[in-house]
Amino acid sequence: MQSWRRVAALLFLALSAPVACAALPPTPLEASGYTRLSSAAEMVADLDALAAASPLARRETVGASVQQRPLATLVLSRGTADGATPRPTLLLIASQHGAAEPAGGEAMLFLARELLAGGLRDVLETFDVVLLPDANPDGRDLGHRANANGINLNTDFVMLAEPESRALVAALARYRPLAVLDVHESAVLKRRSLAREGYLTDFEAQFETANNPAVPAALLNYGRDRLLPRLVALAGAEGLAAQRYIGEITSASQPITNGGLTLRNFRNRAALDGLLAVLTETKLDPSDDQAPTWRNIQVRAQRSLVCQRAFLRALVEQRAAVSEAVAAARAALPTEPLTLGARYVLDEAHPRVSLPLRRLADRERVMIEFADHRRVAEGERVSMPGTLVLPAPSEALRAALERQGIVAERQSQPLAIPVVAVRYRREPRGEVHMTASAPRLLTTAPGALIVDLTQRRGRLAAVLLDPRSPSSLFASPPFAAALEADGEFGVYAVRKGVARAAPVEPAGP
Repeated sequence: MQSWRRVAALLFLALSAPVACAALPPTPLEASGYTRLSSAAEMVADLDALAAASPLARRETVGASVQQRPLATLVLSRGTADGATPRPTLLLIASQHGAAEPAGGEAMLFLARELLAGGLRDVLETFDVVLLPDANPDGRDLGHRANANGINLNTDFVMLAEPESRALVAALARYRPLAVLDVHESAVLKRRSLAREGYLTDFEAQFETANNPAVPAALLNYGRDRLLPRLVALAGAEGLAAQRYIGEITSASQPITNGGLTLRNFRNRAALDGLLAVLTETKLDPSDDQAPTWRNIQVRAQRSLVCQRAFLRALVEQRAAVSEAVAAARAALPTEPLTLGARYVLDEAHPRVSLPLRRLADRERVMIEFADHRRVAEGERVSMPGTLVLPAPSEALRAALERQGIVAERQSQPLAIPVVAVRYRREPRGEVHMTASAPRLLTTAPGALIVDLTQRRGRLAAVLLDPRSPSSLFASPPFAAALEADGEFGVYAVRKGVARAAPVEPAGP
């Protein structure tokens, strides 16, 4: 028996050994001599080639685009010996913005080779890694930023109207990652806005973590205070000038903020699953500048590769801390009070900040003073309800919850449920306020939905179904009319202490 176990262990080690670099094919970008972008089909074929070349890799598909191109992943894992605890997973995605921001996906194919060849020491000994290099294959092949329906995918994570955004949410459920990295580029030449004032932005790399106020505090605090400084330092150690993310600068007179605060973007939506979510954005050079390769794609891919390496290295270094933060966040999802919204406001302790821009005419670096609006003012804070009741949900609302992976139990018989009935009013500027709240006994007809908020995505359900949240489904046109009706709002919280609704007794003869 001991001999067999020794043989099995040696076989496990042999199968999980790195692949010699010479055995791995060049990336499609290398094969083209950096003269053009890789096509969506070439990227999938490359993942297939890597899976064929290494026992550490397998190629999977998490969905399909509007035009039925696959959203393909490469799963990198050394596997586990019998009885060993599975490694936590890291998920990296790139190119949500198709051909407009393609370098992240190209860089990810280089990253796959580094990992398979034994580079980035300790990463595959610590984590399984899932790479999704082409999150918008139609946009890549059509030369677009949006998908084939003309939708910006990174603002679709509340409605999940597009198959590509649904595939990314499905990937979260499939791989259950400890952390996710969302890889982007940003054009420094903004022809329709900042360039008309004579400036370009001036940065090489930026990082941001989830910042939606509904995300449990353990993740918000860890990401902001511990991970972001380390990411900036690791990218800087590889020669890349990096900083915390500053929102798009489209005018030299605008206020400065950090990244978007709502669940419309992937980073914040992912964090509501109870995981660490990180954004990286690298410099996209002007397309008409002189460069050694087509649109400077070789240098752009290298910048993104530095940031992707920094993410992996930081997670290896801080595995214990990030695991602790994620575990605390997952425990807090159904219990921590819920902050429904937030907005950027002037930082009165630091009202002005000087940032570098470049003059478009001569590319000289100049310092411009901006109003500093990076302080976040949180909105209303409420207790997490335990259960929600939707007595008469539309089919569209039911489908929206289903797309999010939220379990809603459809009732086949009438129920009598003690609930809190509320009324809301939408103000002229769009804010929603509660105007009345009272307990009552609600009698539902068959077809009502019961949403238990102790489920994995229960906190997400609470945010999406509360109209006071800027991330609510009821802020979107298909459902906004529900707030215009005079009467009780059609989502009810079951009163605390009620374990289960009672069936309504049938009427006597």
